[in-house]
Amino acid sequence: MAFMKRSYGGVQPYIPCGILRIRLPFIHFKISPPEIVTGLMNACTSYGALAVLITTLGLDPEVAWALVCFETMCYTFNWLLGEPSICGWITPAMAIIIVYLEGFDPGVARLQALTAVQLELAFMFIILGATGLSKKLNTLMPPAVKAGIVLGAGVNAVYVRLQQGGALDTVTVGCMAGLLVVFFLMFSQRIRKYMGASRLLQVLGNYSFLWAVLAMLIAGGVSGEFDYQFSGQILKFPDFGAMIMQVSPFFIGWAQPAVWLSALPMAVVSWVIAYGDFVTVQQLGLQAQREDEYIEFDPNRTNIVCGIRNFVLALFAPYPALAGPLSAPYCVATYQRYKQGGRQGMDSIYDGSGTNLIFTVVGLFIYPLYEAAAASAAAMLVVVLCIQGFVCAQICFDLARDKLDQGIAGMIAGFILARGGGVGLIAGIGLYLLLSDNEKIKNDYRESKRLQKEQDEATQRMLDEFARRREAHRRGIEEEKTAPSQKE
Repeated sequence: MAFMKRSYGGVQPYIPCGILRIRLPFIHFKISPPEIVTGLMNACTSYGALAVLITTLGLDPEVAWALVCFETMCYTFNWLLGEPSICGWITPAMAIIIVYLEGFDPGVARLQALTAVQLELAFMFIILGATGLSKKLNTLMPPAVKAGIVLGAGVNAVYVRLQQGGALDTVTVGCMAGLLVVFFLMFSQRIRKYMGASRLLQVLGNYSFLWAVLAMLIAGGVSGEFDYQFSGQILKFPDFGAMIMQVSPFFIGWAQPAVWLSALPMAVVSWVIAYGDFVTVQQLGLQAQREDEYIEFDPNRTNIVCGIRNFVLALFAPYPALAGPLSAPYCVATYQRYKQGGRQGMDSIYDGSGTNLIFTVVGLFIYPLYEAAAASAAAMLVVVLCIQGFVCAQICFDLARDKLDQGIAGMIAGFILARGGGVGLIAGIGLYLLLSDNEKIKNDYRESKRLQKEQDEATQRMLDEFARRREAHRRGIEEEKTAPSQKE
């Protein structure tokens, strides 16, 4: 079948399937060469959870590698089912999930508990997406509770990884090299303020995690902290059958009812953390809109696609980082190239996001990449979670609206750190109801509704403006075509 082209200002061709938009490579989108490199870079970040899989879940390294490959292959559901973004983990939730899992005996019990969390989260995503209640639930959640959950996730991420006797003490040089590079390139004012005027600094900043990983691998190797043992094998394919038999609930059994009950607050916390990414995905896409393509952003579809990914993982390869809607660094970089390159540089946004996710998967079968990542897995996880700690702290202070919100958020973070995400959520809601009077509760709800309405109206104004420009362009083309005949 030949490649299907879209009309100017139209939607990229697809096969309709209800709310989903099925697109296939070489038929509905093309391979974008620059994104091949970006996808291979993205493959490096996929190994950030190896240490958790091996230590917390107690998996054999080869099984952990297969799990990473399977989870990353599920990224392809995004372009297959109509999402234009580059997806990733719900990274801030991973630290909370780790602490929750460590409350169970090592081995099967932890895998069963993880399955319960991920399956409940999958149903939340799918139900909220199918009913359109996602925005309603977010509006009902008090800002103090949301801020506390996000802050607790961030602080917990840093605390868990930087404890005495952890990776920072055993692979110090590798950790410090990665942390220094990623924080300088990703957050430092000394470099960020010059990025707009320098293409080199843009590349350094947009791929800051990649450069941090390279610095970490080199520093850890030179210092002797990382024991690289390369087999000489270039390409290798994991044994997915053996993996499924060791981790799938169909083979290891299902959790007891009490575990499913304790897992529910963890699923809610994970959804609250992920919701911010749903908003970010849409805003990034609107900022990158071109007049020649109408990109459909539907939060309900985003929820459903995330739900499908979590559902498949829960049944066959439960994954502690869970499945979220956004991998921010790679999504931002791809959207920038889409916006700046025009139709000749990247015909459709799906060319870019599809190519990136396809070659992210391809990169995982390059075995030396896995061998290097396995040797540095503990240090890589420190870098990943410290980034999330910093970002979560920033988000928390944006969410809190007054001093009371800030105090409640701090207490929730403390509860999460001491007792886990489930207790933190329940304690936070109780503390909010105890300390807030009726007027504050009503004002918080009204303000949340107002902000949601403003956001929806701003989005609609942008879409209307894009439609107006496309119509003006179409009329201009028609006038050019009729001009010669009028002269005759």
